Amino acid sequence: MPTLGTHRGNFTWALNKYNETDHPPTQEKFARYMAKYVKAAQADGFSLDAVSNGQSYPADEVQKYFDAPPLNDVPEMSEEQLNESLAQKVDTTSVVRKGAGNEFVYAYGYNCAPDRLKIGMSSQTDCVQRIVQQINTSTPDRPVLHVEIKTDHSYSLERAMHSILIHRGKKIHGGGDEWFKTTAAEIIDIYQFVMKSDNMEEHDR
Repeated sequence: MPTLGTHRGNFTWALNKYNETDHPPTQEKFARYMAKYVKAAQADGFSLDAVSNGQSYPADEVQKYFDAPPLNDVPEMSEEQLNESLAQKVDTTSVVRKGAGNEFVYAYGYNCAPDRLKIGMSSQTDCVQRIVQQINTSTPDRPVLHVEIKTDHSYSLERAMHSILIHRGKKIHGGGDEWFKTTAAEIIDIYQFVMKSDNMEEHDR
């Protein structure tokens, strides 16, 4: 039986294709694909929320194709094939990887604005897939993953990093809550500072 990762990956792939175009017939095709993937996942016991994984998607458009005649040309890929396909959309050639755990804090940006990075977290999907979920027609170019930190406390670590950068006056206003004027080196320094502080607090208890 296909895994949740496979169903989620198929859905994310179709959603990404939907977001890449403004051509209505093409959007309709990928909305139909999303409906097919959701129905297949539900037949395997997975909920819509689990498959969509909190992503913003055209719910009304997808919903209307749930009862449409089945499509015969819907691609089905393995989780490995999906990860490879999604990875091609994110430049990971210079990523710095740190930490250990089952969750992620990540920082990515674009070559056209090298001093601006988005710092986010993911507790259910790998960070490349999470970045792909955010790509749409307004994306300036191919996103570049600069930092990937594995952790078991992604929310707390992300909040700590945001707070330090806000205190330093690095928050970029008007560009979303997670964009900062920073660099990969600064993010790694903050991560090491936070980890050292946490270790000291544990030692003092």
